[in-house]
Amino acid sequence: MDSWKELFAALDRFEGDQAAQKQQGLNDFNLLSSVLSVNDEVRLHTRFIYSLLNPKGKHYQGTRFLELFLEAIGRQDWLLDFSSVTVLKEHCPDGQQDQIDLWITDGKRQIVIENKLSAQDQKRQVARYLKAVGATNPEQADDTLFIYLTKNRQSPSDFGLGDLMVCQQTRRLLNANRQPVAHYQNLSYRRHTQQNSIHAWLDSCTQAVERQSNIAWALQDYQAVVERATKEYVSKVKTLKDVLDEGIAQGKRHHEQALQLTKELPSIHASWLEQALTSKLEAFLEPLVSKGAMTRIGSENAELLNPFVHNAYQNNTASLLYTPRFNFFRPGNGTRNRGAFYRLEAGPYATQAVLMLFYGSKMLHVGCLLTETAERSLDNLLPALTLSKPTKLAKHVFPRVLTYAEPLEYQGIIHLADFSNSPQRHTLNQLLTTLDCADGTTAS
Repeated sequence: MDSWKELFAALDRFEGDQAAQKQQGLNDFNLLSSVLSVNDEVRLHTRFIYSLLNPKGKHYQGTRFLELFLEAIGRQDWLLDFSSVTVLKEHCPDGQQDQIDLWITDGKRQIVIENKLSAQDQKRQVARYLKAVGATNPEQADDTLFIYLTKNRQSPSDFGLGDLMVCQQTRRLLNANRQPVAHYQNLSYRRHTQQNSIHAWLDSCTQAVERQSNIAWALQDYQAVVERATKEYVSKVKTLKDVLDEGIAQGKRHHEQALQLTKELPSIHASWLEQALTSKLEAFLEPLVSKGAMTRIGSENAELLNPFVHNAYQNNTASLLYTPRFNFFRPGNGTRNRGAFYRLEAGPYATQAVLMLFYGSKMLHVGCLLTETAERSLDNLLPALTLSKPTKLAKHVFPRVLTYAEPLEYQGIIHLADFSNSPQRHTLNQLLTTLDCADGTTAS
């Protein structure tokens, strides 16, 4: 028992330390990732890299970042004429389909950069791109450099190479006759890698500018985005991992206990969900059911849901009813799109509205179902309760539905653990009042 006390004490300290760090201004905010996905290959990564390599960019550093790029990948002797160099992004050499992510040329020598953060190789992509920029003559093989930028792939696939091959010994791309057509270079987004890393270049760019300049801040922001994309990012604020690391270092059993919690949490969560959808919800609405103001919909009267569901469920409404076997937190099929339903039998919307507590593939919903014939003014009245129309549910299950939704595996299940004080119960109370089925105090 003492070891559990130590763990919970460590977690209490962790919460305090984390709060203090946040007060001090430590955070994981990132402007780029707040606007675009960290895996947005084109709009974020290709365009940011282009903005640095482009000598005419608003950084006003000329070819400085381009020169540092060649140094970072060990190609400082692969001379470009920097006085006439051009950098293009998303370039179509033939004005048709083949779009090269980044193309650098001085009119004679050229660099083709293929950005493959997450996307798979396209058919004969490398061969097509080199042909599009005229890199097919073995006598001019020294004039083209092909760079394959990935999270850590060793080389393009045979599917992407077409009739070309990579010679790792000479670092060349060879044609079907084993003649070189271009230099070849691997470049990785990962910081911790045995390949050349893009971080080496970004670090050198940061060192080349004033530390407190907006360029330095932008570079640091982008490096954090890359680390998030490669899952190498380390939070600036203390995390649970730090708590476990400290426990291991001190010879404590925190990691073992965390594993035990991880193992038992699904059954705990299943129990909270079970109680909320059955005994707690029934106890809350029983006064109205016993008065005849509501009807609980179960397997014996599942057809009452027919006016509220899409045609696909007309003869199978029972499949939407919660049963312990199909609890969200239990393994197996059929554990999604389940819930508890109560039809209103009193007030102006009797038989036209159903209150529900329902979970889909991710979200926990509490709200109201309406028949197609129910008064349309309700659609304007109910959103005042901070309800909204869940797109997927409306499209596939319930034609007219308005709910308050939370991720079930996060806020949702935490709130259901204390159902009597949950926003789900509060929303149901508001709905009872708004729909004139009760005065908001009838249910208890």
